[in-house]
Amino acid sequence: MSEPIQIQPNIHCEPCKECGARPVIEQSRKGFLVTCPTNKRHYATAPGMVNIDEWNRFNKKSPVLTGPSYKSKAS
Repeated sequence: MSEPIQIQPNIHCEPCKECGARPVIEQSRKGFLVTCPTNKRHYATAPGMVNIDEWNRFNKKSPVLTGPSYKSKAS
């Protein structure tokens, strides 16, 4: 329909989980959606209000588990 809207840099958005691009806002007939600018097959939020929280939840990388390794002994 129209050109995608860039999200301001001061708004926290997780990068796309698949390609690492910063999301953009697109307008469709059903409303606005937050989507990946490089590929339409990557994740996009449901049409409606701009939902950056949903985008962040889906694209959040799982935390790296870096704790002390415990040595288990056979008793």
